[in-house]
Amino acid sequence: MKNVKIDEKSKFFTTVFLMVVLCGVAFFLGYRKFEAKAAELDVDSSNLEARIAELEQYFLTEEQNKADTEKMIASMDEIFSHYQAVVRSEDGIFEAYNLVRGSEEKLELTSIGFESPSIIKQVPEETVVAADIEKYQDEIDFYSYNVTYEGRITYEGLKGMIREIANGDYNLAIGQMKYQINPEGYIEGSSQLSFYFVQGAGLDYTAPPVNEYETGLENLFGISGSGFASSEDTEG
Repeated sequence: MKNVKIDEKSKFFTTVFLMVVLCGVAFFLGYRKFEAKAAELDVDSSNLEARIAELEQYFLTEEQNKADTEKMIASMDEIFSHYQAVVRSEDGIFEAYNLVRGSEEKLELTSIGFESPSIIKQVPEETVVAADIEKYQDEIDFYSYNVTYEGRITYEGLKGMIREIANGDYNLAIGQMKYQINPEGYIEGSSQLSFYFVQGAGLDYTAPPVNEYETGLENLFGISGSGFASSEDTEG
């Protein structure tokens, strides 16, 4: 009977010991899972706090951001206001008139040469669209259009011509000027001027104020005299 009681006690203690061990293992594993979950929640919490701080900063500066955006758009509008949508050969011809007038009639032109327009700067469409400005949605291209004026001029006339280039109505740059003194004492040579225009920014074009030619069949070239036969004279 005594041995039986010892065995029962042993079983009891063994069972209790195993239960304690199992509880410890379960607690340890559960704690580890809880610890991992707590770390995950801590990361999520930090991310949320950072995002909340960003949103808070955005709302605190929203009015300033709007003001800065409006200022930027106004600045862009100011830049584009100095350009037109295109420059044509008639603009180059009209500038010749301006140069002669600016030189106080001292410029005597012998020729005007025109080059094809070329793109000097391009803002891709994706960049423009990404800016999210309603009035600008297309690719924006900055063009240069070179015109060369050749002839002769006096020194004082050349100074007046340069003043016209700097202060005139067109957006111009001097590409190059090649002049020399000829035997008659005139400054003779050429000036290459670069006109600029912008396409894709919704700009307009205003033609130069040049009077239109009178049209019609009567005396088209203003020639007087009886050297031309009428249609009746050539019949029969």
